[in-house]
Amino acid sequence: MRRSYRSLVFSLLLLPTLQLNALEAITDREMAEVAGQAFISVDASSYSEGGETWDFRKINLGLDIQTLLTAEELVVGEFDRSFQDGDGTAPMIVEGSDGTTRTVDYQYDANGEVAVPSADLILENFALGAVNDPYSANPTVDPFRIRDPYIELAYKDDDQGIRQIVGFRLGFGQSQGYLSADLLSVTGNFEANVTGIGQDAYDSACSGPNPTGTAIQCGLLSFARNSVIFSPIQLLDGYSGNALPEGTNEDVGYIKRASWAGVPTGGYFDTNGALGLILPLLTANECEISGVKSCLKMDIYQSIYLGTPEEQREEGATFQETAARGMFVSLQSEAVPWKDNSGLTTDGRVYTERGAFFNSAAYADIDGNKRYPLSLDLYGGLAGTPRVATCVGRIKGC
Repeated sequence: MRRSYRSLVFSLLLLPTLQLNALEAITDREMAEVAGQAFISVDASSYSEGGETWDFRKINLGLDIQTLLTAEELVVGEFDRSFQDGDGTAPMIVEGSDGTTRTVDYQYDANGEVAVPSADLILENFALGAVNDPYSANPTVDPFRIRDPYIELAYKDDDQGIRQIVGFRLGFGQSQGYLSADLLSVTGNFEANVTGIGQDAYDSACSGPNPTGTAIQCGLLSFARNSVIFSPIQLLDGYSGNALPEGTNEDVGYIKRASWAGVPTGGYFDTNGALGLILPLLTANECEISGVKSCLKMDIYQSIYLGTPEEQREEGATFQETAARGMFVSLQSEAVPWKDNSGLTTDGRVYTERGAFFNSAAYADIDGNKRYPLSLDLYGGLAGTPRVATCVGRIKGC
């Protein structure tokens, strides 16, 4: 009885408000002065290649999100892959100077076979965003920011002509902030850029009591001692750090269930100017470039800053100018060529196969310059990037 009375009083109080705020028609002239944008819009597109056609429906969400998100474990794409079939990867096989090979940090199952991670993506202690001064009395949140997220579905006709959903992806139009995790298994595109001073590389390979570089390598590297050298790094497979496993679609430019990243065999440090003609002679081999280690365990990268870090931004730079583009996570039941939204191409595709896919690759900034989601100094890259705090009172494990 008391509940009914309160409801009646609330209705009576609300009634005048509803009358005062009744909707009224506006004139065409007033309508012309109103500008707006839909909160949700849907784009439809198609793409054909090799006699196959995919139809796409992209649901755009006009949101600007700031979040601090944590999860003990993020596991996506959990199904069996076989190392012997070249469908799934493991750490590096290194060939020695005497022609023998050795495995580096392989894990084996009960049958003595090379163990492949159980899922395409395994990110433990996953977090988006960070906490500043986590042990102080006044910690603050450094949020992960997302603008214009979207959901996209890929359709395709099967052999009986029945239309089916073959792919799903969640993408961010623009994103900025810390992504933290123990990267145990990564399938997709993971790119970074390592930059350093040639003198540091020369000292590592050619100085000291036990130099690892040859006389020719050190002679060439000495020309770059006063120059800035750089090299992109990427996921490495479990074979040679170069070629994809036999039988893998060569058009698919990513590695499955990788636990290593670095400069692939045949890659090299580059520099601007005339020295750019010399350094390509110092190619990566056996996980080294002229004695500088070039193969790195993925789990040493505890925190990745997507976009331009605050200390590297120009004064007054806006979010649009410093945010990363093209990041997404997808699931496919078969091969799907998703549209590349990195801004580096106008009609390019990101090719994926069955399973889960994480795309954190190079992108174009607002001025069209190529940037990487992770930038490392030469020896900082070898030591890894420490994790930023993602909890109050502790670094991780909220």
